[in-house]
Amino acid sequence: MVSSYSNIGTATANREEFFLLFGTHQNWRGNAAERQSIDVQLSQRIVMSPFAAKRLSMILEQSIKVYEDQFGPIKL
Repeated sequence: MVSSYSNIGTATANREEFFLLFGTHQNWRGNAAERQSIDVQLSQRIVMSPFAAKRLSMILEQSIKVYEDQFGPIKL
């Protein structure tokens, strides 16, 4: 197993697969108004069936609820 850190992620899909893209950016500190652009280094792509993606979604929802119950809401 390989561990990787990610502070940014996105997802896309077609009829047969979901694509989860993960990466990092270093511009998360400082004043957002001063930044002209954000450089993102995508490093991992996970390809999943729709069924596996749905199960992952359910697990993440449950895990986030437990986290927020213990530590408070995650504000975006």
